[in-house]
Amino acid sequence: MLTNEYSSLLDYLESQKDDKSSAVKIKGKPEAVKKELPDNHKAASEKTKKLIEECQENIHSDIPLERVTPKGSKGFDVAKFEELMRAKLVDEHKRLQSYERPYISVTELYSCLRQKYYARMKYPIDVKEQYRFSYLHLINAVGNTVHDIVQSLYDFSEVEKTIVSEKYMVKGRIDALRERYLYEMKTIDAEKFKNKYSKEHYYQGLVYAYILNSEYNYQIEHITIVYIIRNLKRIIPFDLPFDSKIAESFLKNALTLRDHITRKSVAEPINATIEQCNFCQYRKFCEKDSCEIPQPFAKKDKHEKKDTNVVFMM
Repeated sequence: MLTNEYSSLLDYLESQKDDKSSAVKIKGKPEAVKKELPDNHKAASEKTKKLIEECQENIHSDIPLERVTPKGSKGFDVAKFEELMRAKLVDEHKRLQSYERPYISVTELYSCLRQKYYARMKYPIDVKEQYRFSYLHLINAVGNTVHDIVQSLYDFSEVEKTIVSEKYMVKGRIDALRERYLYEMKTIDAEKFKNKYSKEHYYQGLVYAYILNSEYNYQIEHITIVYIIRNLKRIIPFDLPFDSKIAESFLKNALTLRDHITRKSVAEPINATIEQCNFCQYRKFCEKDSCEIPQPFAKKDKHEKKDTNVVFMM
């Protein structure tokens, strides 16, 4: 049916071509020619348009107009894939726990020191529960790929540079360097980005810059945090000043943590926040261990208890 209509259309267009060539031979004034041609062209245009519309209707008639919601797939098991990703996260956790780490990592310096102590001393936790969000593996993989692309395209002088501070026994890896700038690249969900930088990301860059300046003879003056939105449609950079005092205060945490690990003495919850406490897998241990400084969750519990025991004097 569709083939016949196309054939008719082609035959018709061919006949119009012949009519058009014969129309050129019409004698008379140009105005007379113009007067005769429009009717022919109008008829041809309408017939051609009708044939094309009929063909288009036939072409699109086989495409379903309603969106179909998949109820499952025999070809790809999503639950199985999620379990495979979770297994990767658990394997990586076990790998890190399988050998001694003589250096403190930079990322351990600006979060709860007590939580890092528990992790270093291998306190038992439910690892599967810790990594119940299996898509973290996929997010990490995408982030690494984005890093590779940016690092390969932009004219950085150094990328993925590993540095070690022998003074503080701290180790880390820098995303990129260029002139007097140190770069931290982070991928983030569009809905979570609030057009401002994270202090933790700034602290990380500061510690790196301090080690480079004090032990590697660099002259870093700026920390540039580059946020790549995960929809891959926006990049937002922040230029921030280098601050040696802030960096040094965090590096001292490395000496504190190492001292507690050596003495096997539970560290204080330095740098802890209520958000970290709410998701901490080591909270049950923290609740039992004594503290010289109050835990964030203990402050909240005390405040709530105080409110419920208010006595009104008449």
